[in-house]
Amino acid sequence: MEVIVLMEGTHNDKGPIEKKNIIKVIDPICSSVILLKGEKNLLVDTGYYGFEDKLLNALKKQGLKPEEIDIVVNTHRHFDHTANNHLFKKASQISEMGFWFPKKRIDVYKSVEDIKLPGIKLIATPGHTKESCSAIVESNKKTYVMSGDAVGEAVIKAGKEALQGDKEAYIKSAKKIFEIADVIIPGHGKIIEGDLLKELKKIVDKW
Repeated sequence: MEVIVLMEGTHNDKGPIEKKNIIKVIDPICSSVILLKGEKNLLVDTGYYGFEDKLLNALKKQGLKPEEIDIVVNTHRHFDHTANNHLFKKASQISEMGFWFPKKRIDVYKSVEDIKLPGIKLIATPGHTKESCSAIVESNKKTYVMSGDAVGEAVIKAGKEALQGDKEAYIKSAKKIFEIADVIIPGHGKIIEGDLLKELKKIVDKW
């Protein structure tokens, strides 16, 4: 299976601002969108509002139209990862423990790990959200993990004290991912591999 990053996720936190009732501004924000080309065409996450044209152009460069995407996998339900799902009307969609079919049927599983897909394995990686999952693919003799927000360079470097959500679950999921991954494609930020992978793994191993 071929792994292609259509869009690299961005999450520019501009910090606190002096405006009534507004704590901070994050602009722009969009998840990574990954195309998995194999027996079926799969997308992992679809990004946020305002990035539709960029996503469609990236698909076009791969010779694909939206209707040629067979399956969309959402690592979790936050809008910056799911807002462009509507572009792929013919695709089955996996969101948390549900398998959503185009003809209005939903199969709800006990665990995301029970969902079987061609060439891809889903694992539960809770922490950021309770039902977060990651996608694993073997390609070119490497193990790729599309982690959503279960792992990210900025989050890890900020330290476990800065973790949001279920900290204990986040740490357990991060350790699981770093144990199996040769390459991590996070929801936001650059691809984690090579020296960066080793650097971040050392931090996570000490948690």
